[in-house]
Amino acid sequence: MPFRHAYRQTFSYTRSMDLYAQRHSWFSRYLAPPVRDLLDAGPAAESALRAPRHSNACILFTDIRGFTELSRTISAAALMEAVDGHLGGQAESIERHGGYIDNFTGDGVMAVFEGGDMEENACQCALEVAEMAQNQPYQTHHDPVPVGVGLHVGEVVMGTLGCESRLTYTAIGETVNVAARLCDHAKGPAVLTTDSVRSRALSMAGIAFDSCQANAPTGVDADLSLYWLRREANGG
Repeated sequence: MPFRHAYRQTFSYTRSMDLYAQRHSWFSRYLAPPVRDLLDAGPAAESALRAPRHSNACILFTDIRGFTELSRTISAAALMEAVDGHLGGQAESIERHGGYIDNFTGDGVMAVFEGGDMEENACQCALEVAEMAQNQPYQTHHDPVPVGVGLHVGEVVMGTLGCESRLTYTAIGETVNVAARLCDHAKGPAVLTTDSVRSRALSMAGIAFDSCQANAPTGVDADLSLYWLRREANGG
């Protein structure tokens, strides 16, 4: 009897741990890596998440062009499937280049790159995302839908926003605002960035920065030098 009782307890414990692992894996997909890492750290996670953190980061925004018009021409289910395919590809590219998803913005993405080589990583990702969209039409009878990308680097503040019933961990600040404005201004397929990014990514092989002669987007300092990011003709 003692052995049977111990076996049942062990089986119950193992089953509970398996269920916990499954739920942890499932819920983790809804959280940004900084949040997952802090939650795994234990009870002190909440205070750490709520404490604002200053960071130097490269912020990337994407936006699918023509989304509103397209939503009028295909079914809701087809639209959701198509957008999910596009954003899924973008997310994979972001993670492959060392960034992470801060949030999905409906038909676009906000991503954060930190650490060494963040500008180079973000540039490679931005180009890949813009090119990817050209080869991935929403449906076989639709032309590819271009994606605009905005990219800026600088100081951001990371922390928790929201109310007790609904919280989100995100990056905010002027750097984020500028990147979002640049994305709005980049009529895809195009990547619009700043001299702050350009000056730190000039050593990258196979890419080029063309000066943007257009007026600065609304909400962006007119003195900020803007550049179109592209691959060189022999840059692959």
